[in-house]
Amino acid sequence: MWKAVSGLIALSMWIMIAATPAIFGLLLAGPVCLVLGEVNGAVVVSFSVIGLMIGALWAEKIRAGEGLSAFWSKLVINPEMDRF
Repeated sequence: MWKAVSGLIALSMWIMIAATPAIFGLLLAGPVCLVLGEVNGAVVVSFSVIGLMIGALWAEKIRAGEGLSAFWSKLVINPEMDRF
């Protein structure tokens, strides 16, 4: 059972890393649609898919390299927050 829980936690960390560039791509699609003068579904989807592909490659590189938990621990540990 603990392997399943550990696997789900690792999967959620992987998805969060992969989703970040996808959300960034979605945000970049907004100004492009403003320039085009209409909300173009193909532009929004293509920017999101490109961001998701970049995010998946990035998450796999992190997983294979330093590890997902080590990466997240660097993000969470913040010396400025220690005083609170």
